[in-house]
Amino acid sequence: MKSVDKMSIKFNSSESEYPLKFYDIGLKWVQHKVYRPHGFRYYHWLQTDKGTGFIKIGQKIIKLSPHQGFLMRPYTPYSCYPDTDQIWITSFLTFEGTMIDSMASFLDLNEFQIYQDLDKNLENFIENNYKSFTTYDYLSSLEQSTLIYTFLMYLKRNAYINELDFSQSKIVNKIIEYIRLHYQEKISNEMLASLSGYSIPHTVRLFKAEVEVTPMEYLTRFRLRMAKTLVDFKPEISIDEIASLVGYSNISYFIQQYKKMFQTTPGQERHHVL
Repeated sequence: MKSVDKMSIKFNSSESEYPLKFYDIGLKWVQHKVYRPHGFRYYHWLQTDKGTGFIKIGQKIIKLSPHQGFLMRPYTPYSCYPDTDQIWITSFLTFEGTMIDSMASFLDLNEFQIYQDLDKNLENFIENNYKSFTTYDYLSSLEQSTLIYTFLMYLKRNAYINELDFSQSKIVNKIIEYIRLHYQEKISNEMLASLSGYSIPHTVRLFKAEVEVTPMEYLTRFRLRMAKTLVDFKPEISIDEIASLVGYSNISYFIQQYKKMFQTTPGQERHHVL
């Protein structure tokens, strides 16, 4: 692990536009009480390194302990404060960029998201990469953009692992895992019910009770999120090819479903990103 000074913070002075760009980064920061009634203008990651703190959003109070992190969208009103008689040590990263809204969609981020049991790649990301965010030339900015993308992929992986670990039903885990491995193939309720060993209605009820959507709705959302990633980050792949890659044989139906979920067509999305 790289050695860095304690309680360090760096701000980005670059005015250039990048797909992903940091605003500030902080390491081993003594976090005091903060009240932001209008939120923060950037995406904001905060993790607890030592002690315990609380984040209040609306009527929700979220306890943030070591090995936990918190990501929120811009302009989300919140306050945070340390636990009584404790020093709350945190690390944080705030960021923006032309691609950030697409990435937030990929992460299934609403107003905010709590990340439990951070793996080492995620928990040590700021400490390991802090020095890479302290220079501001063109090449360094490109590297920083790449690092933020890597950080967001760590978030996605951590959320996926926790989704499997915290689900109460091994049957639901099995169905989720199957969908994520075989989403490019034809999948039916009959096929998923065969994995559970129960009838189709019982399997659907069991799945929806835990995941809040049916297996087919989960499959559709997963396919479309994968499609959006390809639309945004793989301009060399045509929309027709993307539809096929994520399991759609009918391009018109794919575009219809994509627009229903993201309020834009794949072609419009790609034009906007480019």
